[in-house]
Amino acid sequence: MGNKIAKTTQASAMEYYLHDLPSSYNLVLKEVVGRGRFLKSILCKHDEGLVLVKVYFKRGDFIDLREYEHRLSKIRDIFTSLDHPHVWPFQVK
Repeated sequence: MGNKIAKTTQASAMEYYLHDLPSSYNLVLKEVVGRGRFLKSILCKHDEGLVLVKVYFKRGDFIDLREYEHRLSKIRDIFTSLDHPHVWPFQVK
């Protein structure tokens, strides 16, 4: 009596979308907008309003991402040159 093991619940992938971001970003996941093969698009709530965040999940097997990193760097350079309050440059690690 009372010797039951509690069932564990699996957390959804949505809970891990913002897992690696610093807490100083103050982002709260609102909804998943797109589930592309390469990047996931999530809508987040920030202190200053809504933000669309693109997330890449690392897979277990090795994938050469240099080509994609180069493409994202080009896009970042374009975003950096824009003078618009709703476009933030992003970081490529």
